[in-house]
Amino acid sequence: MKFSKYFLWIGLALMIILSFYLSYLIWANPTIEGQTLVEETEESQAHDEEEEEDYIAAEDVFLPIKAVYKTEDQIQASNTENLLEDLQADISQASFNSLNVQSYDSTKQLVQQTRMSDGIEMDYASSFPLEKYIDFFNLALANEGNEEINSLTFQLVQIDFTEEKIRFINKDEQLSAEADIQSSLDGIKNILNEDSVDWYDVVQDERLDYFEYFNDQPVKLKKFSYIASSRPYTVFRDSFFTNPDNLRSNDDTDNLNIYDGSESMVIEPDNQRVDFQGNTSEEEEFDPYTDSYQYIRKLGTNYGSIRFLDSMQNTLDYHIFVEGFPVFSDTEEGKFSVEFSDTSQEDQRSVEIQANLNMIQVPIPSDSEIEVPSGKEVLEDLYYTGADPEKLHSLVVGYSWENIEDTGVVDLEPAWYVQYGNSWHKSEDLMQQLQESEE
Repeated sequence: MKFSKYFLWIGLALMIILSFYLSYLIWANPTIEGQTLVEETEESQAHDEEEEEDYIAAEDVFLPIKAVYKTEDQIQASNTENLLEDLQADISQASFNSLNVQSYDSTKQLVQQTRMSDGIEMDYASSFPLEKYIDFFNLALANEGNEEINSLTFQLVQIDFTEEKIRFINKDEQLSAEADIQSSLDGIKNILNEDSVDWYDVVQDERLDYFEYFNDQPVKLKKFSYIASSRPYTVFRDSFFTNPDNLRSNDDTDNLNIYDGSESMVIEPDNQRVDFQGNTSEEEEFDPYTDSYQYIRKLGTNYGSIRFLDSMQNTLDYHIFVEGFPVFSDTEEGKFSVEFSDTSQEDQRSVEIQANLNMIQVPIPSDSEIEVPSGKEVLEDLYYTGADPEKLHSLVVGYSWENIEDTGVVDLEPAWYVQYGNSWHKSEDLMQQLQESEE
């Protein structure tokens, strides 16, 4: 009995010592300069074995941001993500004849020739290449060898039920590409009439914009609250580096530096920013959409719904979406910016990806709502305060990321956002800037 009690105390002592040692390994995380970076975590090991089908599909990333359903009696809009996915899936299964590109002398003429009384319209916040739309959504639209079609970009997709046509409209360059739809439209019409779709009434005022549809009255939208967390940097490491298994690190500075040959990543712990830099091969023709997607798709569902929002020159921005609306942040949370630039080597192009480790994770139940003014009113106010119509590219409802200080909670509040020039602004902030510039 005495011996068993003796061994019991020895075992207890060993367990306490082991506990302290494991705590030291977890929290101290001892490393030496220049050693190979190894993450002994289940998440990292699981990522190495991740199958390609777990990646984000291109048809999910490059969805339009809104659908407008127009009939003789009513015009409604929806940002419901499932609706957009179902519509695109049905369009992908349709059959068409060849595309025909038409240019017009004025925006007014373009509007007259593409006006429809019964159909749907899907909008992008930024011009999108028709060639990539056909590729990503696997549409049966012939475009091989047609340089005019391959170079065309558009902001609007129309499915005209009356004329049974699909149209791609570039409102900036007064161009449209259209093709006859040779298959049944019943599937698309059934999707539009499903009870699960969240529609809201919209109007069009051609005095303000020939193509935009806005809510005429203020709308109450949900305010969301989440407990925020910081994702492990290994998520970005494994997604962005060509060979994430053989990396080195340098922790002599306040920032964490990870590198391997021509690729490097800096993580700033103070603001959770991530900056990756590397090179892409130019063995194939450069395509910023496909090339940037190769990085974004590997993030999987770690950040929820990640979707393309806009492109400016050789920079593409992807945002997380909540309830079908993009999330904006003053400190770039929820945003993934991919920029390409030329290098001194003919067969390479440099890439820089800026992101943030912070993410929304656990929803906090709430019934709070915030009233969003009508889009028509916002656009009128922007013009009244001196906004240049040539710089005003897009107006969308988004969610503003607001960190609640010292709580670990993030509020997502709905607001109007304006793509003005080369950047996005909250509408009231842009109005204030315009007013101050005139004083």
